Amino acid sequence: MKNKFMEVIGRAALAILMLAIFAQVQVSAQDIVDKEQIKEQTEGILLSQSVGTRTLEGSWSVQVTVRNCQTNAALATFPAMNTFMRGGTMQEFSVGAAPLTRGPGHGVWSYQFGQNYSYAFQFFRFNADGSYAGVTRARRQVQLNSLQVNSVGNSYEATAAIEIFNAAGILIATACATETATRFE
Repeated sequence: MKNKFMEVIGRAALAILMLAIFAQVQVSAQDIVDKEQIKEQTEGILLSQSVGTRTLEGSWSVQVTVRNCQTNAALATFPAMNTFMRGGTMQEFSVGAAPLTRGPGHGVWSYQFGQNYSYAFQFFRFNADGSYAGVTRARRQVQLNSLQVNSVGNSYEATAAIEIFNAAGILIATACATETATRFE
């Protein structure tokens, strides 16, 4: 009886010890980051705030114009919505394709210098029958508007390089785009 009682106490103690050890572990995909990148981004945000301007953080109403990369001729224009979160992540959605043929865009953004930022995102594409068609990736360079005193940090212009991959992950097309945006408030 005494051995059985000691065995139960031993197992309970072990369970409590394991709980205490593993309860302290936090897992996050954002934990492994480049400390230098965080420092640069933080310094950029602080610099922007110190001169009275705003950062890219927030939600933006966007007009995207897809262009011929060689001639810069406009091929299509459509609205989009971009949201840049603190910490360097972002979300995007546009009506450049039917909602059933594409998913929302998810990506990252970072401060570059002055009023310049960059961001990249990707979204999944689907065929009309709902089957997976591939991924589209876009990388943009952003310049926040700093010309008009009343609109400092409330609009931006960007240029984009776009890559389209098929379901096997093979690059099948590239495109260029420009965009103008105003802060959604």
